[in-house]
Amino acid sequence: MKTVTCQPLRVDPMERQPGSECPGENQMESLSPRQRLVSDCCKDHLPEAGDAELLISVRDLEEAQVVVSRGVQIVDFKEPSRGALAACDPSVWRAAALQLAASLVVAGGSVQLSAALGESDTGRELAGQVPREFSFAKIGPSGCQTAQKLASVWEAICLPQSVELVPVAYADHVAAETICPEQVLELVIDSGRRRMLIDTFRKNGRTLTDHLSVEQLRSLLRTAANAGVWMALAGSVRLPEKQSLVAEGVRPNCWGVRGDVCDHRDRRGRLDPEKVTAWRDSCGQPCVAGSREDDRENS
Repeated sequence: MKTVTCQPLRVDPMERQPGSECPGENQMESLSPRQRLVSDCCKDHLPEAGDAELLISVRDLEEAQVVVSRGVQIVDFKEPSRGALAACDPSVWRAAALQLAASLVVAGGSVQLSAALGESDTGRELAGQVPREFSFAKIGPSGCQTAQKLASVWEAICLPQSVELVPVAYADHVAAETICPEQVLELVIDSGRRRMLIDTFRKNGRTLTDHLSVEQLRSLLRTAANAGVWMALAGSVRLPEKQSLVAEGVRPNCWGVRGDVCDHRDRRGRLDPEKVTAWRDSCGQPCVAGSREDDRENS
């Protein structure tokens, strides 16, 4: 696997530039008292080998119904033909909110809806159209060349109170002209946010592990777990690669998939229900740490 390694460097996160060296694990574990309180509760609670939630991206209601019927926990709406996090038409969100409402609890577990809002230049205008029945919304960080810029994008997103913004980092951050995942995680922790997704910006056949080594992924997940941050990994990962990563100790709270559950593994194609089932079975019993139910009980 080809990797790009970020070396430790103590720099003000608001001044780092894309492609610069990123903070190491020791620097990132310097937490505030509030974060240490969360850390004491969550330390050493990384998911077990088979315990992870599964997020599958869909482009329309038909695909969403397939995913729900196969027991997937998070149904993520986006338009895969237009980019990593391109939004589908908001009318699809509204249809999902109406027609899937009766199916939001299936197979003994909660099904949650997620919306991709595009990149930093489109997310603000779309955020207000996300239905309150959704649980999450994601926005890409491309073009945000400093932590300060990215933080300002997050703050400008006005979602319904019931919808949580999930910050995204790109493994191929240089191509996206943005800061690296270590810096995004540091910003997530400092801002008190609870979730984060790592994806790839360019969908060109390269995968998550072409940009981040196993050691980097383990370090990111350890830091996130110690800070009480729920972490999802995506980025053109195929099922055999996912299983290999889990065996090497890369165990996120959630895996995100599109291309590997489509016909011919083409993310622009239609979903293959059997491939969805194979991914769902591989994830086993989902990890409940950091769930929205926990959030409500502790609020």
